[in-house]
Amino acid sequence: MLAAAMLVLPTGCWSKYELTERAFVMGVALDLRDDGKLDMLTQVYRPSSSEIGKSTSTIVGSSVNIKTSDDTVMEAIRDIPIHLGRKAQWSHMRVIIVGEKLARSLNLIQTLDLFYRDHEPRNSVSLMIAKGKAAHLFEKTPLIEQTSSQQFLRTSESSHRNAAKTLDTTLLDLIRRMKSVQKDMAVAYVYEEGKTSQFFSAAGLALLQDGMMKDVLPASKVEGFLMLSGDYKSGAVEIHCPGSKTELETAEVLSLHSSIKPVVKGDDVRLVLRIEGDITINELKCSKISTAEQEAIFVRAIEERIKEQAAGALSFLQKRQIDAIGLGNRVYRTHPQAWSRMKADWGTRFAAMPYDIYVRMRLVSGGTIRSKTMS
Repeated sequence: MLAAAMLVLPTGCWSKYELTERAFVMGVALDLRDDGKLDMLTQVYRPSSSEIGKSTSTIVGSSVNIKTSDDTVMEAIRDIPIHLGRKAQWSHMRVIIVGEKLARSLNLIQTLDLFYRDHEPRNSVSLMIAKGKAAHLFEKTPLIEQTSSQQFLRTSESSHRNAAKTLDTTLLDLIRRMKSVQKDMAVAYVYEEGKTSQFFSAAGLALLQDGMMKDVLPASKVEGFLMLSGDYKSGAVEIHCPGSKTELETAEVLSLHSSIKPVVKGDDVRLVLRIEGDITINELKCSKISTAEQEAIFVRAIEERIKEQAAGALSFLQKRQIDAIGLGNRVYRTHPQAWSRMKADWGTRFAAMPYDIYVRMRLVSGGTIRSKTMS
């Protein structure tokens, strides 16, 4: 009887709001003005082709950009209906991009506090830091996605997963690291490719200490960083031909697993990194692989290059005393008493820490070679 009664009840959304009363936010850009106020650009999905007041907004494809300014994020959000005529709905937000000036001046966990406390935004929202002003990036036309917010999200994900040039970071990643004993971390870095270009790139990492940006890890060192942090998905490794500075050969990394372990003896720490994975040959220009010995020589060259990449990224972090790979947190979990003695000067200890890197790769394919007859 109860089931039958439920079938005749009217269906509908749990919320009492109609779709026409809400503006679905796709992305947010936050910048810091010279007077200390926050500039917020909110990108809202535009379901129809009709234009919305050009005097207060910028039409970009399937979205509209609303610009507001105030002392706090909350007040800037409350000003959105003044221009749009709808209340912002945050449950579908894709990305938050913070301008570099703001990231270097204010604590991100405090600046983004509202997005954690409010029930609408998801903790899975991607977080990025932009070179220059974040709002400028949202004014670019998306290359393939319907909105630039979605373009940022897909570009960052693909750059991490397929090219190993950045790290896909979220609000949850930020708050988890800020609640850890050692708070250094890395956040995806995005930038314009020229002021007049419609292109932007997600490459490199912004390095944070205590919630504030301190430096940028260049894209050339991100592969090594991902190997250290255990976040490497796939990518390509280049090696020089013997005796040549210009000719390169490449191998694709199909899978890679890395384990990092702090070895603690008294008050001394040593890092041990072990990397294993599978590779396939992509380009050969000077090597010939027809015997097991030649294959071993090629694999050793790839292993040495991977070792150099990991060591280069670690050296970059050590020089700046930024433990963005979270080694301090590992020491705390495995040796809490030792950490209590080390935490006061962990940056100095991290900078002087010796390390060992072991790499073992397996060649699983040499590619497909087909002979072609030219007539």
